[in-house]
Order: sequence, then C-alpha cells, then structure tokens
Amino acid sequence: MNAMAGILNRGIGRRAARALALMCGLGLGVVPAHAGQRDLPDVKSADAVLYEVTENMYLLDAAGNVVGAAGAVRRKADASLYGWARLGNLLCPLDVLVTNPRARTCSVTALGMDDLALGTFTGGVDGTFTVVLQDDNSADAPEFVVMNGAFKGAIDLSKRPLGKISGTFLAAGAPEPAAFCGTFRLPFSVVAGKREQPSRHAPAYYLADDFKTLIPVQSSELSLGIATVRLELSFSGNCPQF
Repeated sequence: MNAMAGILNRGIGRRAARALALMCGLGLGVVPAHAGQRDLPDVKSADAVLYEVTENMYLLDAAGNVVGAAGAVRRKADASLYGWARLGNLLCPLDVLVTNPRARTCSVTALGMDDLALGTFTGGVDGTFTVVLQDDNSADAPEFVVMNGAFKGAIDLSKRPLGKISGTFLAAGAPEPAAFCGTFRLPFSVVAGKREQPSRHAPAYYLADDFKTLIPVQSSELSLGIATVRLELSFSGNCPQF
C-alpha cells in the first residue's frame, strides 16, 4: 500500500505541477479545491463520500433480454457519482497541495455498472473513476483531472436501505490495485412512522448502521430536489459490519 501511495503521489505531483505552471502562464489564479464540496457533510468515518447523481436501470430475464417486472431475474444499472475524498488518502494524495495549499479534499467522479440477482440483491460492479481539482473558476465544479483509473468489486443490497460494497481500484500508473469497502445509504421519507420512497423537496433520511437511527439528508445532498444515494468509502479497512 505504501509503495502504491508513493507512485500515486509522484504521478499526481507531476500533473499538479504542470497544472500550476499552465495556470501561472495564463495568468489564472488558483482557488480552493474544497469549493466544490464546501457545503457537503463531513462524514467522519469515511475516507471518501460519493453521491449517485444519475442511474439507468434495466430488468433482465434469464437469457439476458430486457423485460418488464414479470419474468425478470436480474437487474443491471449504470450510474454516475460525484463527491469528495479526504486529503491524504489514496484518492487525494498530499501532492495536490502543490496547486492548492488550502485544499482539504479532492473531487471525485465515477461511472459504474452493477449486475444484481433479484433473488438476493447481490452481484458485481465495475467502472471508472476520475479525481479532479478546481482550476481558475471557483463558481464551477472542479474539472482539472489529476488521476483516473478503474474499479471492480461486489455489492450486497439485501438489507436495503443499507448496502455494502467491497473491491479494488487501480489508478493509472499504479503497479497494483488497492482495496476499498463501503456503505450505501439509500434515502427514504417517513410517513406515519413508516419508510416510504423519498419525494421531491420533502424531508428525507438515511439509515444509520444500527438500523434505527435516522440521519437527515442535507440540502447539499439533493440533486435537483431529489435525495441521492450516499456511498461512504474506506481505504483503511473500516468496513460495514451489518
């Protein structure tokens, strides 16, 4: 893990240095990398937190054909996610401070596809990720790429609205993959004491690991007024125990 961190640091450091030179050459300022996540909750137990911004889901029969609910045995979905990684871990090495000494996080985007059996709601997932920093426009989302790579793993959504994921990711230029694990928190509303599908602009909640405590969804965790799925990731073995 330390060897991989060193290689990632060197790679991101070279890109960050080129970015700094380019911005200085163009007369552009460097703004806080944290700007894109300034209002997102700081989930203390997570090394990174991603939110599901979009999802496209299909139901499949045993032959892999797209069908309706009748006859479906699997579901496939592709999703785009956006969020942050805490400064100092494998997705946000300290070398980002070359371009922004005030950075506290890096922005992370990801594209993933899962394939789950409807009988168990377990299956596989794979996709790609990109780590980006803020450039000269603090009003826009971070977009300067300093790292990218791929990931793969297994998902278990059998205990919704909680789920878990484990797997590995490999950054471009790294000699070997690194392990990760995490918790999905699917949002819901509470109506007459019962959990319901979340409604647009209505109060929504995530469920804590004790399956009892409600975690209010913050306004910054909404996408166009809709509560988003939250994925809390760990690179240090802080995996879900449920």
